[in-house]
Order: sequence, then C-alpha cells, then structure tokens
Amino acid sequence: MYRLSQDLQVGVEYNPLVGEVNPLANYRAVRETRYRPAVVFGTSSDRIGTPYGTAYYVTLSKDLEPLTGIPVSPYVGLLWGSFDDELVVPFGASFRLGGGWTFTPTYDGHAFHPMLGYAWDRYSVTGILHRGRDPGISVSVGF
Repeated sequence: MYRLSQDLQVGVEYNPLVGEVNPLANYRAVRETRYRPAVVFGTSSDRIGTPYGTAYYVTLSKDLEPLTGIPVSPYVGLLWGSFDDELVVPFGASFRLGGGWTFTPTYDGHAFHPMLGYAWDRYSVTGILHRGRDPGISVSVGF
C-alpha cells in the first residue's frame, strides 16, 4: 500500500496460493470526529478463504475510547464480493490491549475470524484463526 494522501491509499495484493493479483484502495470519505464515525470506501481481495475474487466495500468505524474510556473501535460495513456475487454485512471491533497488542474479532458476512496482533515501530505480526479454527499469520513492514 502507498499513501497518496491522509485519506487515500492504493496498492496491490498478491495471493501466491492461486497466483492472483488484486488492486487495493482505501478512501476515507468522512473523517471521524468525537461523535461522528469515519466512512471508508475500498477494494481488496475477496473474503478470507475464497480461492479468487475482488471485494468492494463501504465501512463505518468509530473509536469509542474518547466517549466511554474503553479502548475499542467497532465497525460495520456493506461488502460485495465477486466470488459469491453477493452483498454481505461484515462487522467487528478492534480492542487495544496495551503494549502494542490488539485483539480483533471479525465477522466477514459468512464466518467469524478472531485475530491477535502485535505492533512495534514499523512492524506488525497478526495471527488469525480462519473460521475460528484454521491458523494463519500476517507480517507487515511499513516503509
């Protein structure tokens, strides 16, 4: 991903298991305020576990910590995926646990996928249980 502005990121995602390349884009159309959620439009590969496809989505997210004191940011969206050719409602929340740790239970419109991540400096590692049982890992480096 490359950040073109504070509100627009573009990139490319490669899935080596199926040899598929997908465009990535995130556009924050509405910035979050104390009481208003952010609104983001984007595209990515289709949901976790599909052998191919592209997803197009709109997501509303809100950091509730300034209002509640709880370090949680829930989200809900609408997503159309080309693999299933259907509209689904993904949702979840990001719980900041402190010390660089984040727990993110997420529902992609078909299945639940809990994730536990650790971030430091420009790096992050996230473990996922696909459908709550099959493990995976993601490693990211920012530059």
